Amino acid sequence: MGNIDKLKSVVIGIAAVLCPVLACSGSAAGEFIRNAALLSAGFSGENSADIHTSSGENTSSAENTSGTNTATGTGTSTSTGDDIPDKTESSDSSEISDNPDISDPSEPTQKLGRIITKNRSTFVDDTDFSKFTTHSGKILRFAYSKGTGGGYVDLDSGAQVRNCTTVSASELLNASRSLPDMEIPEKTDEPLVLIYHTHTTESFLPQADWYDNSYPINTRDPSLSIVSVGDAICERLSQRGISSVHDCEIHNYPQHTGSYYNSAETIRRDLEEFPSIRLVLDIHRDGIISSDGSLPAPVVSINGKNAAQFMIISGCENETYHIPNYIENFKLAALLQNTAEQRFPNLARALLFDYRNYNQDMSAGALLIEVGSHGNSLDEVKYTGQLLGDIIADSVGKIKTAP
Repeated sequence: MGNIDKLKSVVIGIAAVLCPVLACSGSAAGEFIRNAALLSAGFSGENSADIHTSSGENTSSAENTSGTNTATGTGTSTSTGDDIPDKTESSDSSEISDNPDISDPSEPTQKLGRIITKNRSTFVDDTDFSKFTTHSGKILRFAYSKGTGGGYVDLDSGAQVRNCTTVSASELLNASRSLPDMEIPEKTDEPLVLIYHTHTTESFLPQADWYDNSYPINTRDPSLSIVSVGDAICERLSQRGISSVHDCEIHNYPQHTGSYYNSAETIRRDLEEFPSIRLVLDIHRDGIISSDGSLPAPVVSINGKNAAQFMIISGCENETYHIPNYIENFKLAALLQNTAEQRFPNLARALLFDYRNYNQDMSAGALLIEVGSHGNSLDEVKYTGQLLGDIIADSVGKIKTAP
């Protein structure tokens, strides 16, 4: 072996020792080596967004059902055009987007769950959003903290229930310790989860610390609306091997009144077509406006990114609302709430247990989930959609493995 070959061998030997060390370090050399390795493998990356979390106040808000079409105005839709948009045919797909932020590399490779998408609008919102430049008020990003007082029930995980009924705290606590009476096959390719949206056009404000009150907060474009959060949930469920139906039927356009009657027909149709469905989840966003005109955008930092806080609403039966499965629904809500607290602390606001219906009489396992508010950005709520997919998958796993 010549001198040059000997020198090469020495250099290669030193590199074999140092490269793994440097690649795992935070040094410039380590970053260079990591980037070089990614580029050589055909990947490129970008830095995550800045975080703007802050401590919040202990407040809460019920769902905004006014159907507003601007940040503080009234109406039902801001998308241009008068006709109901065309819809795509139902599709059954296993294609999903990458999710490096929450995927666990230790998880075994498994078959992707199916995503059955129905009634998806092909409408494209061509609104020029850059023209909304008036500073009408502040957007405040903070995390809702734990509640205090007799109206709150502390669960074993540290999660909370905001009890607005006459059902005792002890009864709710005992129910939260039981899994819902739900049979889920160990292995199935049939859909277990239905994701739909009663207020399908709900949308979000851009990432900023101010808002223009004429900015539209409803759109029929699914890439900009709450439908995109449903997409994120279903994609993550698919990665976890769970099949789902995402029904994107628009229920609140051209008229907001009657949305729940419209979505009841969607639920009835989907349960008849897919009798394997066990979880029926109505995904919304909240509409929180403070008394001073500011817009809360509830967020927490998860894995270095802003995630919008979510709130589960579980309805209780009374003389007005007949919900025969309300305790089973609550058990599922508590399971999701506890799972969220254990895996992503403070991501979930207090579970709201109240005298409300929201079509929860139609099936055991029926809940409403508010993801963020209109002050949150699309990125924040879509990230929460991914995290919710993990929470739902973990919860389904607990039911499957229960004795």
